[in-house]
Amino acid sequence: MSLSINPSYNIIGILILFSIIILTASYYKVLKENIYNYLIIFRILIIGCFTLLFLNPTILVKQNKNKKLSWNIYIDNSLSLNYYKQPSYDSYIKGISSFIQMIKNKNIDYKVNTFGSALDTSVEISKIKIDEHSTNIGLVFDDLNDGYEKNIAGAIIFTDGQINQGPLLSKFANYNEMPIHIVGIGDTIPMLDVSIKSVDIPPISVKGDDVNVEAIITSVGSLKERVNVTLFDDNNKLVGSKIINISGGESQEKVRFQIKPNKIGKNYYIIKCSALSDEINIQNNQQKVVLHVMKNQYNIALITGAPNFNTKLIKSYLNKGNNKIDHFLYRNNKFNPNIKRFWEKKYEVVIFDNNPISSNSDTWNSLVRIFTKKLISHNSSFFIIPGSETDVNSLNNYLNIINLEAVELTPENNKLSKWEFSENWYKGFSASTSKMNTNHYQSLPPQYPAFKLLQNSNSNNLSFANYNEISNINPLLILGEKKSVRYAFWNSIDLASVKYKLVNTKNSFVFEGIVSKIFNWMMKKGGSQEFIFRTDKNSYQQGEEVLLSGRSLDHDNNIINDGTVELFFNDKLLASRPLFLDMNKNEYKSRFWAPKPGKIEYIVKINRGLESYEISKGSFEVQESHIELNRIYLNQEKLKNISSTSGGEFIYWSDLDKLLEHIIVINKKDNFVLKYTLRYNYFFISILLILMTIEWLLRRRLSLI
Repeated sequence: MSLSINPSYNIIGILILFSIIILTASYYKVLKENIYNYLIIFRILIIGCFTLLFLNPTILVKQNKNKKLSWNIYIDNSLSLNYYKQPSYDSYIKGISSFIQMIKNKNIDYKVNTFGSALDTSVEISKIKIDEHSTNIGLVFDDLNDGYEKNIAGAIIFTDGQINQGPLLSKFANYNEMPIHIVGIGDTIPMLDVSIKSVDIPPISVKGDDVNVEAIITSVGSLKERVNVTLFDDNNKLVGSKIINISGGESQEKVRFQIKPNKIGKNYYIIKCSALSDEINIQNNQQKVVLHVMKNQYNIALITGAPNFNTKLIKSYLNKGNNKIDHFLYRNNKFNPNIKRFWEKKYEVVIFDNNPISSNSDTWNSLVRIFTKKLISHNSSFFIIPGSETDVNSLNNYLNIINLEAVELTPENNKLSKWEFSENWYKGFSASTSKMNTNHYQSLPPQYPAFKLLQNSNSNNLSFANYNEISNINPLLILGEKKSVRYAFWNSIDLASVKYKLVNTKNSFVFEGIVSKIFNWMMKKGGSQEFIFRTDKNSYQQGEEVLLSGRSLDHDNNIINDGTVELFFNDKLLASRPLFLDMNKNEYKSRFWAPKPGKIEYIVKINRGLESYEISKGSFEVQESHIELNRIYLNQEKLKNISSTSGGEFIYWSDLDKLLEHIIVINKKDNFVLKYTLRYNYFFISILLILMTIEWLLRRRLSLI
């Protein structure tokens, strides 16, 4: 027991004690009369009690008591337990129920949990279902660590030790916080299985470059075999074949191929692994992967009807890239070089710069059908940048190809007009911009509209920028796609002003930022977006880890954005997972577990401030089979290591009764302190009231009141 008083009251206490001494001295002459002695004694006691109340001392009494600790029981309810000959489902449930009853009979406290892909702490033994698609034993150790200070005697784990989610068993090999007894379930001889764990291939490549493909082949069971791993393209043509030796025991073998894709766009490859004669699951023996291939050089035709300020700027920008430019310039009633070259050559992008004009409009009017066939047959993109000399009637023949119509502006609308990007721009492009933001866009130089644009009712055109000073909405930038032909229309005669009026300002980079995104889209470098994402396989088993990786097509884009991946099944949101940037590979990645069987669609979004932008989407297949079924055997060695290091026992299911002798009552001495504060003690206050009452009665008897 100890007594503590606030040190700040020490001086006040001394003064009160001194006052008691003075009070006693003042009554010295009457001390010889006994009745006055009693009065003084009671007054001294009362003053002493008030002094104690004022000082408010705290009395601490240390005590201890024994507390019975409980055992945590964890029951594996993953799907793989259904495939063992012994125990059956009924035997498993009855055996655990009987074991728990015997623990209860020994007057031992316990708590029952189940675990698979999640930990369930509210369990009724008779209603346990063995149907979890994956096993995460890390949940068990997280629960033990959280309850370590909550007085746990130890843990009893019923499991086969086949972990396919969360940390590996090896992470807990040195766990020694408390004894862990493990009851091993299942056969010690594993079933045979060979599977393709993952295929590592870059999301993007350039035509003609060598691309390395690396596949990881895993094998389970007691075996020593040679298997053939083959790689096919999407035409089922054999690209490569290698024979590897597999040794089972969850060993992994890497197989590398080198390919040189020559097809622009998406290239699909299938990697296959030959099956074993006694293999339990052959659905995981082949996988399909996709590689997006871009051209190493783009042929671009720039057709200028009449040179203008835009001409030099456009050509200068195109020459900065690895592009081959053919510039057809109309002078002296003919094109130089000869326009015949244009009709004979294939181009990825065709640009009309201030073309057609009145002096060549008849010629171009006669070539509309041929030009349309050329665009479609060559899968070319079409970019129109009008000028002040552009002939609107002739131009409309070509705008009809892309479901547009141009009308000459009225005098009141033919003036410099402010403009802004639409929501389509921010969704499609702005999410990946490293420097450009909303403030930069709002400070762009005004433009002279070329025409009033009208769109066909059946048009799929999207407006990416609009003038905002015209009574009716008039698009500045139109992007669209028709029959695999992409097209763009910049509805202004002074595109160059966006560049020249921002020279030597903080926004001088804006022109290149805008034009590069338009041309990247026109050249089909990134589908309809600026990012390419793909999964490491196209087909997964339920509960298997999915790796989604992607890369920006804008090589100047070095911003680090966080984002999310939303998973959908039949248009219903299943989950949302974080997206992070792998600094080593400069790739965006996300990891999650394959949910339910069927086609799973994903949408990738990147966050900028409070807004999120969709940058890619795709899908993958989830099979009916479960990742749990790849490894159906008792992982006894690793389980024995955990139980031995922790001070527990490893027991086979058939010897379950032997575990009872190790489950004993464990008491823990808990030390605690009882705290008494006089100011709030009813007994002390009662004594004080009694003393004051007696003192009052004495004064009344002495006629002092």
